[in-house]
Amino acid sequence: MNWLKTTLCITTLGLLAACSGGSNHAVAPKVVAEKRPAPAPVNGFPRIRTGGPQPIAKYTGFTGQDFPNLREARTSANCDPAHPDNANFAANVIDVGPSAPLTNLAQVAWESLPPHTMVRIHPKSTPYNERIFIVTSDVKVCGIRDGNGARPKISGLNARVRNSSALQNEIGTPGEEYSTVNRGIVAIARDSGIRNIAVEGLNLTATMTPPYAGDDHEASYIGMDNQSHLYNSHTGCLYVSRAQDVTLRDNEFSFCPVGVYVISRGLDYGGDHYLTRNFLLEGNYFHDNGLVDDYNVHQAYIQGVNFVVQYNYFGNPIRWDIDNNGTIDNDEASNGNDLKMRTVGELVRYNYFENGAHSIDLIDIEDFRPSVFPWFFNLLADQDPSAATPAARITMQRDWAKYQFGSFMYGNIFRRDQKVHVQTMGASMVHFGSDNSPIDGRRGKLWFYFNTVVTSLNKNSSQGAATLFSCCLDNASSWDFYDGNLVLDPNNVDFRMVVNGKDYGVIRRRTPEEFWGRYVAVNNAVQVMSASNGLSNAQPFHWNTYKGEQIELRRNFVTSNWNQPLWTGYPTPGYGDNEVALEEFSYPGAHDHHHVTGVANLTTSGTFPLNPGTTAPVNGNAICTQAVAWTPEIPVAARPNYQIRLQANGSGWTPGVLLVSARTAHTTLGASQCN
Repeated sequence: MNWLKTTLCITTLGLLAACSGGSNHAVAPKVVAEKRPAPAPVNGFPRIRTGGPQPIAKYTGFTGQDFPNLREARTSANCDPAHPDNANFAANVIDVGPSAPLTNLAQVAWESLPPHTMVRIHPKSTPYNERIFIVTSDVKVCGIRDGNGARPKISGLNARVRNSSALQNEIGTPGEEYSTVNRGIVAIARDSGIRNIAVEGLNLTATMTPPYAGDDHEASYIGMDNQSHLYNSHTGCLYVSRAQDVTLRDNEFSFCPVGVYVISRGLDYGGDHYLTRNFLLEGNYFHDNGLVDDYNVHQAYIQGVNFVVQYNYFGNPIRWDIDNNGTIDNDEASNGNDLKMRTVGELVRYNYFENGAHSIDLIDIEDFRPSVFPWFFNLLADQDPSAATPAARITMQRDWAKYQFGSFMYGNIFRRDQKVHVQTMGASMVHFGSDNSPIDGRRGKLWFYFNTVVTSLNKNSSQGAATLFSCCLDNASSWDFYDGNLVLDPNNVDFRMVVNGKDYGVIRRRTPEEFWGRYVAVNNAVQVMSASNGLSNAQPFHWNTYKGEQIELRRNFVTSNWNQPLWTGYPTPGYGDNEVALEEFSYPGAHDHHHVTGVANLTTSGTFPLNPGTTAPVNGNAICTQAVAWTPEIPVAARPNYQIRLQANGSGWTPGVLLVSARTAHTTLGASQCN
């Protein structure tokens, strides 16, 4: 087996690892063996250009290009075959429900659904208890709400698999640990690839059992043999593999190790169809996913190219009274992330995130590097020329441009309160950079604007500050991920990949401009509170985690209590002071001091401008007319035309509900405009 495929198979074993380390002592990071080969001799190898011709036009960031029929406005589940949006799914309509011709989901011939089929699931007084396997293209599965607005519920506990040899050929057998049959209440997968799939309006719950702990959560399903079989230990409520043009809209995902689990593979696996591409995650409600005291699983884990994540509500990850003392302690919660993304070309907007270790984790790609990175593509071209076609090279160059640029993130709400796992109190809410392989970490900048951040944590000097950004994992190493084929030039700046004596060029440089932790924050609102929504006794706030992170602060609001010392004598109040353990995976001068600039641009106040519950701005306060004007760096297509806030419910808010309205002005800091 060649080196490329061997390495990718090894990295797959670490697919779900969380990125919670390096966050002011929040979580003990994964230990990686240190390997430092000797520097390469100058001009020691034959060299090639990487990446081929560059695009003629300057790339200005992913705003939904290459994504068919993308709408910025929120769209709800739609099960009407006559609606124009369902033209691709109207030729064959199958109804399932108590009064329908089919009364349970195992009666649907999933293995042979023809193209342009809609399966409508009608309301039922008790949960459906069968599993769904989408293995053909151009299929929509849609849940019709009952009179009270509840989605049809499908429980994964002892859910039955349709007995069909043809279906088994597509989903495998229980004895194969990673076969599709062991993963997901709903599974979207076919070895030869499928496309044009939609799942809307369903309530998918339970592929794990109490106490929901990492080593004690097993759940079973009923197989074709009428016997009980265990789900994969990291199964999702919904699982996707080898599918393109996929929409998940207006669903609820709960009580699964992973709510939505999407995997991708690269060209070296047999073609672009192994790569999940063009994926819309819209208007879904995630809660109570993950595993207690486990950072390896997350509410959503997604891999692939072209992902739009909008209007989703990420409620609390799983919490459970493990010791049965009648109280859920602050270490009896998941310390996984709300949303982990190993993606290329993503747009994250208009979402609500609550209490993940990282609310959002945008980090290095792993399992499809030959599809995106020029040096791996060129290696594949040498090893398997038939896989690296001219058309595939053009696609790679387009996707590489997306990865190089960075990412836009706007219009979101981030909340961290006392329900967060105590060990992840100081993990950054937004992680943009790398966790496993710094060399492969994010390129470009994260553009973070018109977002709202609310923390309500009592001061705890033994834990990390409430932190916005981080880039890294303390001692992450790329040496292992390149299996001895990574070389640092004698200039101590240029990293190269050299395989079997052939130099595939400079793949990264140890310079500030190529560091995997660069951010621009503008027109955001940050409200730092105690657990009782007070100004005093609040956990201090940090903009950064690592000294080397380059954060450019333009106009933003932050409450005046933000830069309090984490403990008596803390050297840099308001700023993290972590250092990357392996110096070669930073840049010269990175550890001399923090690299947060523009603090003079901040506006502050001792009065809270946001409703602590709904996060809506209070009229007449310090954020209402403070936003600065747009600059050309953020294109018109990436400027918010909508705004979100939470629905009031007494002194708090209603879980799972986002109020969405048009945003006709951009004068208020944060995710919602003053009236």
